[in-house]
Amino acid sequence: MRDILIRDVPDDVVAAIDARAARLGLSRTQYLRRRLTQDARTDDAPVTVDDLRSFATRFAALADDEVMSQSWQ
Repeated sequence: MRDILIRDVPDDVVAAIDARAARLGLSRTQYLRRRLTQDARTDDAPVTVDDLRSFATRFAALADDEVMSQSWQ
């Protein structure tokens, strides 16, 4: 594995990273490793109209108040 050194990161940015890591119970290194891994695996393909239609079909029940009220029981 390779190491990455990032210089000149503002203190407020480091503090925000540390706070997020702490909320997740992670070290700064663990948190950044996870974020970098997620970013590297993210697909850069654009969202199409067909993607949105598919999403709307699959999750239509989320707009149904009766279905949603039953999900919390």
